[in-house]
Amino acid sequence: MKTCVLNLSGNVGKSTLAVHLLAAFTPGARIVSVESINASAADEVEGLDVEELSASRFKEIFREIMMGEDVIVDVGASNVAAFMNEMKRFRSAVGEFDLVLVPTVPADKQQRDTIATIDWLHTLGLDGAKVRVLFNQYASDAGDPVEVVYAQVLGYAEADGRGKAVYEPHAVIDRNEAYELAKASGRTVRELAAGRTDWKAARLEAKRAGDMQALECAMAGQMAHDLAVTAQDNLARVHAMLFPRGTASMPASPAAAPRKRA
Repeated sequence: MKTCVLNLSGNVGKSTLAVHLLAAFTPGARIVSVESINASAADEVEGLDVEELSASRFKEIFREIMMGEDVIVDVGASNVAAFMNEMKRFRSAVGEFDLVLVPTVPADKQQRDTIATIDWLHTLGLDGAKVRVLFNQYASDAGDPVEVVYAQVLGYAEADGRGKAVYEPHAVIDRNEAYELAKASGRTVRELAAGRTDWKAARLEAKRAGDMQALECAMAGQMAHDLAVTAQDNLARVHAMLFPRGTASMPASPAAAPRKRA
């Protein structure tokens, strides 16, 4: 599967989704990070096969896409304009992708940029069935319906955007602190959720020992695990929606995975 994650806008969670929604479900996948200024979230996770290339080296990127089997192209905001220009020159490149994910978030500017991104992909001749909008950073606890939070994009979907992308069923990624916790730990949300530490036992032991620092650590660990499990359940549902014939396989062992390459 060859997947591209891009948006004209920054701050929509492209790299986060490339790692936790795509790479974590596809052991051995190659991440091509198209970036020259900002560090990709993939760089901070141990055990992922990551290659960083700027859009100015598009021929190398194109070769990676053509040669690879499981390739995830994560286009950073600093390179997206140059990447798009190169895609115009190498017209067949866009057709190499099995799926192009366009994440959006509630902010007005990012929604406008999402619409512009979909229009641009359409002008390149990409089949709208291969373009999937992801509704990222949704505040599920606020109670506002998706149709209200992402009104610009979904209004466009009913008018000029019809047939240019897939919007329904809504692929919604909830806002969750687990992504920051995973980033800080250098692991994926899936790995955090799979943790087997008995935090209740750790709390009891800390209480018996009168070790308040260990007690705080155990309580924080239990809460972090709960958040990761919730986030992973959400990711698994969305992944199954995007790849209905696939199954969510366990991630490769960090010890056995290839090292990152710059």
